Amino acid sequence: MLIPPSQTQPMSTRELYLFDTMGLLRIPGFLSPDAVEVCRGEVRRLSSTEALGDGAKEKVEDLVGNSAHFAELAASEAVRALVEPLVNQPYRLIESYALRRTRQSVFYLHNGSGEVLHYAGDRVARRNMSYMHTFHDGKLYCMFVKVLIYLSDVLSDDDGPFCYLQGSHKANFAWFPDGDSGSPNAWVSETGNPRAALTRENFPSLEFVRARAGDALVINEALLHGSLQKASGGERILTALGFAPSFVTDWKRLDPRSDDIQRLGHY
Repeated sequence: MLIPPSQTQPMSTRELYLFDTMGLLRIPGFLSPDAVEVCRGEVRRLSSTEALGDGAKEKVEDLVGNSAHFAELAASEAVRALVEPLVNQPYRLIESYALRRTRQSVFYLHNGSGEVLHYAGDRVARRNMSYMHTFHDGKLYCMFVKVLIYLSDVLSDDDGPFCYLQGSHKANFAWFPDGDSGSPNAWVSETGNPRAALTRENFPSLEFVRARAGDALVINEALLHGSLQKASGGERILTALGFAPSFVTDWKRLDPRSDDIQRLGHY
């Protein structure tokens, strides 16, 4: 394996507490500098497509299916040590991708336990069951956990750091009003209205995560999250591995406005 993780120990009680209360956990130095170089080279070697929305960004789909190195990484004991204590039942990989972002790209706040979901016609759901999580007999049971591995330093606001609303993974009320959801790639909602800037003035519980190349960020997808607009030069590269209980299907994009029951969905 060309990209063996540096961190392999199981999560500590302290780390589980932090993940449970914050909805995320940063693992410093998960990959060594040499492993980061290998991963970065693999991402650049694979074909990518331009991601829709604001700013320049490219996405490598099915990272594990297109790279034996990333397939080994996803199946490694080090990744298992991060995922298993959070899912606590048989699990599987449901998505894998890499993102290459340059200047002005943005990922607006999305997901979240209280996200309002619009389906075909006037149907609305106010609870996304695919992000549900619970605690029982001393164990966490998360429905969707993602492991982000940074291949670039993200050390300032200008680098477009990961951002999230504190406590949103346990929210009971929707933050956004009806109809103000939309693609995480754009500054305009699906109603055509400009979205509020990602500042603490507009979002009082907004928090940022800065990371170095090689760090891993484990997130509960119930957390309302995104990233600031990238204002600095150069690339911001990261990989994402999404895990869920084994009965969950692969992540795929569906048509939320369709009247066809086989196509109807949120994504």
